[in-house]
Amino acid sequence: MTELFGYPLGWIMWLLYTIIPNYGICLILFTVMVRAILFPLSIKQQKSSAKMSVFQPKMAEIQKKYANNKEKQQEEMMKLYQDHGYNPMSGCLPLLIQFPILFGIIDVVYNPLKHILRIPSDVITQLTDIVSQHMEMFNPSQAQLQIVSAIQNPDNLSWFSSISTEYVDKIANFDYSLFGLNLGIVPEMSLNWMLLVPILSGVTSFLVSYISMKTNPSMETNQQSGCMMKGMMYGMPLFSVWIAFTVPVGVGIYWIVSNVLAGAQSIILNKMYSPSRYKAEYEQKMQEVEEQKRLEREKRRKKKLERGEELAEEDMTEEELKQLKKARREQRKEDPNRNPEEEYMTSKEQARRRLAEARRRDAEKYGEEYHEVTDKDLM
Repeated sequence: MTELFGYPLGWIMWLLYTIIPNYGICLILFTVMVRAILFPLSIKQQKSSAKMSVFQPKMAEIQKKYANNKEKQQEEMMKLYQDHGYNPMSGCLPLLIQFPILFGIIDVVYNPLKHILRIPSDVITQLTDIVSQHMEMFNPSQAQLQIVSAIQNPDNLSWFSSISTEYVDKIANFDYSLFGLNLGIVPEMSLNWMLLVPILSGVTSFLVSYISMKTNPSMETNQQSGCMMKGMMYGMPLFSVWIAFTVPVGVGIYWIVSNVLAGAQSIILNKMYSPSRYKAEYEQKMQEVEEQKRLEREKRRKKKLERGEELAEEDMTEEELKQLKKARREQRKEDPNRNPEEEYMTSKEQARRRLAEARRRDAEKYGEEYHEVTDKDLM
């Protein structure tokens, strides 16, 4: 798998190395390039988080209302997502893309002769055989790193007399460091500078998760998302530390730089696409929609009055509804055995009331959402 993802990344690293012949600097530049390429996806993720902060209360309402009907709950959630143009998986995409890149970086770091120096495969095989014969602690998975280490040690040059000086000189001059730090060494649990790489890898990973949670309040208010985010906030740093202790320092450097850039990116995007600002804009839009509905209701009411038709309750003003309720109470007092509501209503309204009561009973019984009866339902 690492070879599959390492092949295209190897070409990019080779191109960078031909311009700047220092592997460590190339690795940092590559990390910046990756972040720049993923930036549009990060913008989409931030917009998605901003949208989520708007309808978070509606999600909680649906979860509570259909707590005993998971199928209906899922159906209403999907409807809510569609209405708001929200994709719950969009926030995971940038993270998922990071893993193939990480696997590719591991392959590039482990195999610099193949990806960076472009040594022919048959020559690499010969070099591997030579090193495996002379080194007691030979590790096949780190063969190319050990070849670089062996050739760059002047005491071992006699081992490679059968290899063309062109390739030997190329490997001997290969700068596989960053500020004096050998990127091909795997960190160990000992007091040295290498120990800082796994530690910084875990710390920066934690800070990225912490910043993401703080810049997206909806993550904290939503129990499900909040638990997931908290799990990542503590789980990803541990994963980062473990990875950094099992792979060469170069991979850890990539992870650290990537985390630092991701944290800075989160802060910038939160200012560009603030959830609070998006929420205010959305609420204003909803107010405009409600105002439009009110105007349509007034227009419908006016037409009914002009035609002399009886108004439905949804078309009445608050004052008219009060008068209607008052009239019903007075009729009830006059004759307790009469049903003033049925008498007051037209046959159409009686049908509307009976259908509404039947729907309400079904909604309470099966945990479904209640829908108001419209004129179309009575046709």
